[in-house]
Parts: sequence; C-alpha cells; structure tokens
Amino acid sequence: MSVAAIVPVPARFAERPAAVLAAVAGLSPLERVVRSLTETADVVVAVAEQLREPVRRALAGQEFSAVRIAVAESPGERAQCVAAGLRELAGRPHVVLHDIEWPLVGADVLDRIVATLRDGAVAVMPARPVTDSVKSVSAEGVVTATLDRSQLRTVQYPRGFTADALALLVAQSDSAPFDELEAALSTGTEVTVIDGDDAALSVELPRDTDYLAAIIEGRQDLIAD
Repeated sequence: MSVAAIVPVPARFAERPAAVLAAVAGLSPLERVVRSLTETADVVVAVAEQLREPVRRALAGQEFSAVRIAVAESPGERAQCVAAGLRELAGRPHVVLHDIEWPLVGADVLDRIVATLRDGAVAVMPARPVTDSVKSVSAEGVVTATLDRSQLRTVQYPRGFTADALALLVAQSDSAPFDELEAALSTGTEVTVIDGDDAALSVELPRDTDYLAAIIEGRQDLIAD
C-alpha cells in the first residue's frame, strides 16, 4: 500500500486507559480504529512509553500481524507520537492521521481521503455541514445574533497529509498541545475539505460508553465480528 496511517496514543491516556482499551460493543476503541484503518492503509500505532505494553497486548490479542508499534520520545504527547509514527513510516508519501477519541471510521471516508491525496492535495479533512442554529452570545450571556451557518463545517477524523507536510507541521509545533489543523492554518498549508461521515463523533470514555454502543448497534458495518 502507498498510504500509511498513524494512530497516536499519547501519555495523557495513561490516567484513563479505559478510553483506549476497554471494550465497547465487542471491541476497544483502539482495536476498532486499527481494524478499520488496516482495510485501507498500513498502520503504525505511535504510543507513549508508559502505554506500550498494554497497547501491545491489546493488538496481539486481535492478531494484527502487520500493525507496527512506535514508541514516542518524552513527554509522549500527541506531537511526539506523530513524530514517532512518521519516523517508522519513512519513505511513505501519504499519511492518514487519526485520533483515538474518534473510534468510528467509515470506509467511504478513508477512500475519499486516499483518492484526494493521490489527486495532489497536501492536507485533507473530512467535514459535515453545521445543521444546528448557531448564536453569538455576549460576555453577559445574552444572545446577540444568529450566525450564518452556510459556510460552517464540523471537521472530523481521520485526516490525510503528505508525509512531508505533516512532518513540517510537527517540527514547527511549539510546547502547546499539537493540533494538526490549527498548525496547518497557522502556516498557510492548503487544506482540502471532503465529505465526512454522519456517524463519526468524538467521545469521552468511559463517560460516553452507552451512547457509543448505541451508535454502533445502529450501524451493522461497525459491529464486531
């Protein structure tokens, strides 16, 4: 495959490993994400040192033989995890970057990301239109206006990059938590938006376990075999 994927598991999850490793509807978020990505890409799980062994055991239990683990340098947060993944994937032109807190990955979205990268895009973000009414509110908590939502989008994961562009964004990141979209916007990197997935969502586990399980039960393509 010419496309590779990085799944960062940063050090902050050491305080709540269930968010990565506890089963929801038969699979943990880590296993679900990796299973989805391996259908399209070669996968590297880039992990903080303190999470290496539990992540290794989880992946071994699912027999993901082609999935590699890269260990991030200290302090092992998202920027260091992405950098470790890129080192492991040296020579690969395109990279799909995911976020473990978005455990549902639609195959159609992955296909669109890969096709858009191969068509020459530098950075690709799946997104969906904003459908709720959006208001501006004063410092006193008073609604002051209804905003035009026609040009607003909610951006999702996974996201696609040329490997060179992502490496540059990581290299230029400061000590703040790494956000590749904010980094791309601040450096003038052109971001191409594609259609996302209505079922894709960010969750905080274990708080959202029941909600996530209900979403999965409604999508037969997401239920563990």
